Amino acid sequence: MFTDYCGTPLPTPAPYGSGTIADLFESAGTLVKQRTITPDPHPLWGEGAHDAIGLAQRLEQAGINPDKFRSVCVVMVDGLGEDLLQKYASYAPFLKNSISLGTLHSAIPSTTAASLTSFGTALPPGIHGVAGYEVRNPENDAVVNHLSGWDSSIDPHRWQPYPTVFERYENYCNVATVSLSRYQKSGLSQFGLRGGEFFHAQAPTGRITLGTSLLSSRKPSLVYMYWGEIDQAGHRFGTGSTQWIYQLEELNLSLRKLSERVPAQTLLLLSADHGMLNIDREHRYDYSADEHLIENVRLTAGEPRMVQLYLKDNSKEAKEKTLNDWAKRWGEQAWIIDTEEACEQGLFGIEVRDQARARIGDILIACREPIALYDKRRAKPQAFDMVGQHGSLTETETTIPLRVLPTT
Repeated sequence: MFTDYCGTPLPTPAPYGSGTIADLFESAGTLVKQRTITPDPHPLWGEGAHDAIGLAQRLEQAGINPDKFRSVCVVMVDGLGEDLLQKYASYAPFLKNSISLGTLHSAIPSTTAASLTSFGTALPPGIHGVAGYEVRNPENDAVVNHLSGWDSSIDPHRWQPYPTVFERYENYCNVATVSLSRYQKSGLSQFGLRGGEFFHAQAPTGRITLGTSLLSSRKPSLVYMYWGEIDQAGHRFGTGSTQWIYQLEELNLSLRKLSERVPAQTLLLLSADHGMLNIDREHRYDYSADEHLIENVRLTAGEPRMVQLYLKDNSKEAKEKTLNDWAKRWGEQAWIIDTEEACEQGLFGIEVRDQARARIGDILIACREPIALYDKRRAKPQAFDMVGQHGSLTETETTIPLRVLPTT
């Protein structure tokens, strides 16, 4: 059993290669064109079609023939973890009555940048290197924001050099992304989700129309549809809020329409990149106010529920002191983790390559209780207004659904 610095057991590492978001799109692709496509080789597993999550077997166990699908669409609902889907299912009767194929595990950290890059590349963060909302750029020792502050001077093909699932399938079937226009040229789209064609629509109705058209094509299609409104409502107002429930109801109605319009030989899958939990304002803390904690910290990155600390002095004695200081202050509410041990235990995958390791902090502070930890020296004031949060190792944040939406 893997424990943190305080001796507190950590959750079992994500089962990369068999049951995570990193394996979902790869497995979905194997069912396109009645399971006859052999894509370009996977960067780790080589040639062949790799159904890493056993999607065909899961379908068979649910009474669905996996050989009948011409096209496959994965609807990725940002922030809709399995716990939330179960808790608020009464507001989404169509989704409630969809067929569950079990659950999957998010990437670690349980945040959009890491999970969607894993989804798009079929690789764990220890390989692709997008190990958090923010990480250190070892080339200039600056903090890179993968979502809201992407440095356009960074070559996305160097930052994430491995071929994506989109690129590996695009010569064998229609491969498409359906999302918002502002994401078309984003850093994440360029380094983690590149390949195929990008179709944008701002409103849910537009996305459903585009999805219907793509999946009704005579040519087999592999489609990724991104749905971000629930995550946005959760961050701003909290899960279970009136605004959040409204977005869940909108999702439910929209996906029912999509399922009614696409051909019967279409497999519609629903999943998420992570879950979310609410953090009360009084439990959003500024750790930078404690000079003792940041005495040996050169840079901070990550997210408020998975802080990454980059040390000035990374010697054994200095790191031990920093670990001990954080353990005394936050050890009862967070896992205090030596990153070297985390890498050895497979937190970021069975292998952590040099490029990825150079970006990850020396110490990880993963919140166990409903708290969030900020570096006020760097965080924007509005960041403290965020209600719904994620990024850590709890089941609420890491367990994501895998469901089949019935087509008529």
